[in-house]
Amino acid sequence: MRARTGVVLLAAGVLTSGCDLSLDLLNPNAPTEAEVLSNLDGILALSLGMQEQFAGSILTYVRAPALVTDEWGTQTRALASDQALFAGGVIDPSFGVVSGPYFATYRVARSANSVLAAAPTLGLAPGLERGLTSTARLFKAMALGMAAMHYERLPIDAEFEGAPLVPRAEAFAEVIRLLEAARADLQGVTDAELTTFRNRGLTPNFDLRNTIDAMLARYYLITAQNQQALTAANRVNLSSISVFTYPDPDRNPINNYAFGALYVAPLQSFVTEAEAGDQRVPYWVNTAATPFVGNPPVLLLPFQMYSGRNDVFHAYLPGEVMLIKAEAHARLGQLPEARTQINLVRTKAPSGNLPGANLPALTAAQLPDLNSILAQIAHQRRYELFSQGLRWEDLRRLGTVSGRQAKAAFLPIPEPECRSNPNVSC
Repeated sequence: MRARTGVVLLAAGVLTSGCDLSLDLLNPNAPTEAEVLSNLDGILALSLGMQEQFAGSILTYVRAPALVTDEWGTQTRALASDQALFAGGVIDPSFGVVSGPYFATYRVARSANSVLAAAPTLGLAPGLERGLTSTARLFKAMALGMAAMHYERLPIDAEFEGAPLVPRAEAFAEVIRLLEAARADLQGVTDAELTTFRNRGLTPNFDLRNTIDAMLARYYLITAQNQQALTAANRVNLSSISVFTYPDPDRNPINNYAFGALYVAPLQSFVTEAEAGDQRVPYWVNTAATPFVGNPPVLLLPFQMYSGRNDVFHAYLPGEVMLIKAEAHARLGQLPEARTQINLVRTKAPSGNLPGANLPALTAAQLPDLNSILAQIAHQRRYELFSQGLRWEDLRRLGTVSGRQAKAAFLPIPEPECRSNPNVSC
């Protein structure tokens, strides 16, 4: 994700340098934190840097969920840590794949906290101030939500060393609180008032309002607040999308890991277990390629999506929103409405840069009860949301009806946190 201004990475680096999240300056000629946050250009640069931090961490957030489920395998050159996750068994807390989501999350959170603290002090126009605070809350929530899908316990507040770890249910509650606050920030602010912020403070092709509602729908569903999930999902404009972009000289992190490093690739079983004619399969995976053997030995195929170095990554997909509606309706006992949403996903054709199954609709006789509907939702989520970092959480919620289980329940607390945090028992 290319920065729009030359000081973006510098501003983010000042506030989040190093994995220890310290604010100690490494460069004596760099601007101080106070200088970065004392003017509009500086705080906009920091906001863009925060967005870039999250976009650059996408591989970190999707890697473990793909390896411990039925999405990715490891190539012969793969890291031992990735091979261990794919093979199952005890996960070494010293692995980078274990610590990556943890520290990426709190780098984003630290940047967000700095934006939230500074924005109200600058006397900005409402559209600029609310755009900044809403975006900061959204990205902090997205990062914390991704972390809560990896760890059973984690800190909510990383502003100080030794932050206590709380159950992930509390982290999800904080995610929802942040998202509702982000939505409230934009209430009473018109799109016209947000124009300057969108042009200067948001990365391209990112719908702020829509993404907040899509994330609310996602996390309300994860926390079994089904009516709230449905309400949020119904607000999402399915014709608008949000993406993270990687123009040169940047590179999509999944592309770099799969085609540059040659570490991972999709499992061929993703193809062989699909419903015949499902057009999402060739959207995600290169089905024309010859399968090859990975290590541990299993047949793999190359990615199709993410095969280009500049391929985008979607913040959410419209099909996810439809499937949130389907699951919320089903769990609320509204089975006909759930079937309708399932069939909207099944019959949706590929469009532009979005997946589409282009499959026939199912009848009520084929989806007669709650279990059959939930099993179909689990199947549709597998093919609609491949490599989006959601499969692990999906199997926690839908594994029983889908007949699938992950190879690990959660990642362990990272070893560096165990060493440095006296409030952590590892």
